[in-house]
Amino acid sequence: MTKFSRTTKTRSAVAMAMALGLGLTACGGGSDSGSEAAGDGNLRFSWWGSDPRHEANEQMITMFEEGNEGISISGEYGDFGGYWDRLATTTAGGDAPDVITMDEKYLQEYAGRGALANLSELPGLDLEKFDESSLSLGEYQDGLYGLSTGQNAYVVMVNEDLFEEAGVELPDDSTWTWDDYYDISAELEEKLGGDSRGSEFGAQDVDLRIWLRQQGESLYNEEDGGVGYSPENVTSWFEHLLTVRDDGGGPTASEFTENSSGTFEAGEFPTNRAGMGWYWSNQLAALRTASDSNISMLRVPSASGEAADNGMYYKASMYWSISEQSENKEAAAEFVNFLANDAEAAKVMLVDRGVPVNPDMAEAITPELGEADQSVVSFLDDIRPDMAEAPLPSPVGTGGVQDVVGRYVSEVLFETLTPEQATEQMTSEIEGLISAG
Repeated sequence: MTKFSRTTKTRSAVAMAMALGLGLTACGGGSDSGSEAAGDGNLRFSWWGSDPRHEANEQMITMFEEGNEGISISGEYGDFGGYWDRLATTTAGGDAPDVITMDEKYLQEYAGRGALANLSELPGLDLEKFDESSLSLGEYQDGLYGLSTGQNAYVVMVNEDLFEEAGVELPDDSTWTWDDYYDISAELEEKLGGDSRGSEFGAQDVDLRIWLRQQGESLYNEEDGGVGYSPENVTSWFEHLLTVRDDGGGPTASEFTENSSGTFEAGEFPTNRAGMGWYWSNQLAALRTASDSNISMLRVPSASGEAADNGMYYKASMYWSISEQSENKEAAAEFVNFLANDAEAAKVMLVDRGVPVNPDMAEAITPELGEADQSVVSFLDDIRPDMAEAPLPSPVGTGGVQDVVGRYVSEVLFETLTPEQATEQMTSEIEGLISAG
């Protein structure tokens, strides 16, 4: 999963393209401006990510084509921000890819506007090995519009080499509190000195989600799709970020902005300039490669020090979706079935898209995993007793909320808005997105 701090482009293209174009496709059916060879087995498959993911996907495409004569697949990919701008534009123009890599933030956005096919109605897709809890994360109203590629969790990554250099002990993540987190981060910054920080900010919408879950609330009300929190709990989250900045060994506001405009590899944590960072569990191997350091994972702190109160949850890393515009839905379903249920495909993908929720695929990849990926599988299993139920996909209209949250975080860190002012304005803006959706 890409952090907000790695993507600063706005999602205005999504809202505009959706509003202008998706109504034309909401009743189903393909478009003459889709794949040039519609009906002859030609498919387009889109995704975002790093070079290793591109290479793995191209390898899986080749494997599928070799076993399915008459179906050819072309890949379309890019960075996370550009991916959604392009998908919005092509969807509005009736030229969406047949097989789409989808994210939780946009699943209901696209499904709710009729842009995605109901996977449960496609006979070529075998869902038998997927349990109800994983399938429910891809549902919208009465249909299934996204099939989970795997699961991961949002965690605190720690650079054990920097902890050792500073002479700071790793915390017991089954009992640590936010005060422990501030103290450890401050101690790391003091002992490492120079430009090193104790921790990066955890300042995305997922961080806010977890904070609110610790207060017994949620970012969205799953009953009516509105906001699901009390203003004082969002205000306390902004105040928490100021504590990280001022007393908890965190970055300055300027450093936050610099990180926000940089690449994943150039961030403070991947370049060994921060002892702790906030990432998705499936990013462990990439962080070890970028930093060339001993990186491990910890549970999120809680106010009580009880691991069961930390608000963590298993998230569908991504989804496989099929465009409602596709004129080759049968072939697209066969390809998604291959991605979701073929052991050889799983051995290529490994845990890049999360730990497979299909148990047969999880079993197939285990002997193939390197040490980092084995650590992810083991960690996700270890924390299972403390994990709470996952939230449903974000409501229609809220695909750009991660950018909204990031903008108000910046306003608070630069002190152009107080936490109270930021809470009021951000809530108003999120409610506006939901209403417009």
